Amino acid sequence: MQFNLVDDDWLPVVFTDGSTGEVSLRAVLLRATEVRSLALDNPSQTPPVIRLLLAIVHRAMNGPTGEKHWSAWWEAGAFDAATICTYLDQHRSRFGLFDAQAPFMQVGGLQALNGKTKTAALLVPHVASGNNVPLFSAERDARPDALTPAQAARWLLHAHAWDTAAIKTGAVGDDQAKAGKTMGNPVGSLGQLGVVMPMGPTLWHSLMCNLLPTTGAAVGEEDLPVWERPPLTAQWAERMPKGRLELFTWPARRIRLIPEPDADQPGGVVVRQVLVCGGDRISLNTGQELRGWMRSEPHSAWKRSPNLERKRKFPLVYWPVRHRVERQLWRGLGPLLARAELTTTAAAKDAPTVQGPAVLSQLGTRERMSALKGMPLRVLAVGFEYGNQSAVIDESYGDVLPLPVAVLSAQDDDWRHTVLHAVEATEGAVRALAYLAENLAVASGCRKSEEGLLTGHRERAREAAYAALDTPFRRWLSSLSDNDADPDEALDLWAHEVRRIIRSRAGELLKAASPAAWHGQETGEGEVMDASLAEIFFHSALRKALRELFDTNGDDPDDDPTDLEPPA
Repeated sequence: MQFNLVDDDWLPVVFTDGSTGEVSLRAVLLRATEVRSLALDNPSQTPPVIRLLLAIVHRAMNGPTGEKHWSAWWEAGAFDAATICTYLDQHRSRFGLFDAQAPFMQVGGLQALNGKTKTAALLVPHVASGNNVPLFSAERDARPDALTPAQAARWLLHAHAWDTAAIKTGAVGDDQAKAGKTMGNPVGSLGQLGVVMPMGPTLWHSLMCNLLPTTGAAVGEEDLPVWERPPLTAQWAERMPKGRLELFTWPARRIRLIPEPDADQPGGVVVRQVLVCGGDRISLNTGQELRGWMRSEPHSAWKRSPNLERKRKFPLVYWPVRHRVERQLWRGLGPLLARAELTTTAAAKDAPTVQGPAVLSQLGTRERMSALKGMPLRVLAVGFEYGNQSAVIDESYGDVLPLPVAVLSAQDDDWRHTVLHAVEATEGAVRALAYLAENLAVASGCRKSEEGLLTGHRERAREAAYAALDTPFRRWLSSLSDNDADPDEALDLWAHEVRRIIRSRAGELLKAASPAAWHGQETGEGEVMDASLAEIFFHSALRKALRELFDTNGDDPDDDPTDLEPPA
């Protein structure tokens, strides 16, 4: 049974003319300028596939060694076909999905100590399997749908990136397995991260935006992708990756896809049974190792951790910033727009609290800003929230946010500060609305001691406000790519939009207030809260939240004559 990722079609794509299809590794790289985007089974498949393609381009084209080298690739407008083909032909044997000796990112002949296998549902997070049973799943692992070789390849990469933690099946030949199990497995190589990736109008642009220079401490002569290393065995190790390319293709599990003939399927082969065992673990036991991980990993923001600094007895330690599943990406832009700086332990006292993703900071260089000027850029954000000691997936996170290149500039902070000020002021405006909802609840008779009920009122108002603000903010953010845009004018426009939306939401809350709220209730502190007083507090808080945005142009935040009228 043969299926080779180099020449067999397995990557679903959307072409720039709107048509769709599946292509091979060779085709997707040679036709990258014709591919608008990958059309994978799930957004969480995109990061491991992109990182696979990046590793191939880095190794095939031996670079880029610096920004001038990158600029030369950009001017060429496409990857060199002969160079890509030569590299893929050289390593083609290591991309066989069902190869007997060295199957792609698997262990040939891998067997469980108990002699059993599991269904292919183990690779697919949204399909019930073992303890991981999503609510309302229409499929069960007793007889799940068979995976085609193309699907199996995509979910194989996904498992290495995002697989759950804890106990894994012990493998024959794994001398660290005990009682038929491998204990203490961490999540996959991306599971600790809040992954962010810049994406352009074509796959070629997206890959170029994610290609970082191969010089420096992050990459060395031993930094090789998994297919340029000896074939995987059941043995695994806890170790540090040699560099970025090894990290991009990190074998976090020992896996075997078990093909079987099926005449009813295209190609005549399906995967219904798999084996997933413990794999290599990134060693994060010392401060130096944690710092090395951060230097190698470009697709996450990082936050300084005083707790880890104390535990590891190291003066400067950062930990990945993960996405919050209840929050849109634009509400957490601060860490993404922070600079990624190479700091030394000697300068730990003055080191930044947050480090931005290296891949976004690199786009702010003079060369890349010039190349990307005016280009629509998006940021893909992907992550998982794990539960029960990371043994199950509770929630998945996926968002795509337009982000003008000017916001990332390393030479001029005006647009970056503009966006961050806008987000901060918006949070203040939403907070004013949330406390209006709380005060109206108190005015209706809810006691201040009933914190659970008050929290519910605040959160419902907050969620509704952010839902109403989401599309307008994305539209406003996209407008910043206009060459004639002015930061002060942009802030003023957004302030008016926020005020309009928040005041509208406040009006709805006031109209829905009970008659008792207009009469008011004693708060138990010798004061009376009523709807009119709640409205006054709201307007004061809203003006305070938006004052800085309006003050940019000397505007008067009270120049809007619209009043919120109580019900008759």
